[in-house]
Order: sequence, then C-alpha cells, then structure tokens
Amino acid sequence: MNKTLAHITSALLHPMLIPTYGLLTIFHTNNSMIMLPIEAKRIILLIVGINTLILPLLMIPLFHRLGIVKSIQMQEHRERIVPVTFTLIPYIFSFYFLKRLPIPNEISTFMLGATITIALILLISIWWKISIHMVGIGGLVGLTFALSQKGYYNMLWVIIIAIALSGIIAWARLALKAHNAAQVYAGFALGWVTVALCVILV
Repeated sequence: MNKTLAHITSALLHPMLIPTYGLLTIFHTNNSMIMLPIEAKRIILLIVGINTLILPLLMIPLFHRLGIVKSIQMQEHRERIVPVTFTLIPYIFSFYFLKRLPIPNEISTFMLGATITIALILLISIWWKISIHMVGIGGLVGLTFALSQKGYYNMLWVIIIAIALSGIIAWARLALKAHNAAQVYAGFALGWVTVALCVILV
C-alpha cells in the first residue's frame, strides 16, 4: 500500500510537471497575472507544456528502445546523461521564446531557473545520482519564496503547501528506495536555491 501511494505521489509530482505547476502558481498569485489575457496564458502553457512535458515523455521510451537507458526509471546516474541532455534543449528553447514575449519577467526567469537546474543535473549525473523529483519540487518552493519577496499576494499558504508537498515527495522517493537521504536533500537544495535566485535577481 505504501509503495503504491509512493508511486502515485511520484507521478503526480513528477519533475516534468513542475514547470506547468509553477506557471499556474504565477498566474494565480498576482493581480497583473490574473489580468493577463486567457489566450496569452494558453500560449505560454502550450509552449512550456510541449517543451518540458510532451517532448521529454516522447524521448524517454525511445531511449529505452534504443538501449540508451536500461529502464524508464533510469536507476543508474550515468543513464541520465543522454536523456537529460536532450531534455535541456527544449528547456532552452522555452526560455528563449518566453523571454521575447511581452509578458511579466517572472515567467521567463522561472523558466531560466528551471533550465539552469536541468544543466546542473546533467553535470552532477556524471558522478552522482541526485533526486530529480526533489530538484523539481525544490524549484517550486524556491519560486513561491521568490514571488513572496517580489510582493505577490497570498503567498504564505502557497509556500506552506509547497513545503508540505516537498515532504511528501521526499517520503515517496525514500519509501521507493529510489534515493538516499543525501540525494533527496541535495536535490531540494539545488532546486530551491537556483530557481529562487533566478526569479529574485534576474
């Protein structure tokens, strides 16, 4: 039962979904974002969804069939290098495209933070297996913290929810024995710091 719940949690809070969750958080925690036309929001979500969710989801089974990765879970850290490299490319494209749209800066800087975390995961994966799930949820916590520093409203409960979700996904990854505690904590710290700094400083 615990493992089933851990698998469900890992799927619902999969790192490929975090950019979309982050955008929805931005859209609903600031008056200027709420005023953004619905068509603009749809275009932004479409760009990010295709590049951070659809394309990576299509690539991973292909890499499995080609024998580049032994399993969809990519249990060995070196198995991640090729898939993460190909995941980085559409992330860069998303940031490049969003940066050129007449939209609030927080959207593109959040995507910049997500792109940098993918690049750092790629480098770390050469030597070590960091928790990508925790990098993702850590980035979401970093985003909520950064938005609170930039004057977005009603952020306290959003931050509390994001931190609670971080604890849940940490439990899930440990329960599944997908990572050890160091990999979980390091992943959270990497995502939190990178995204928060990008949104606050860039």
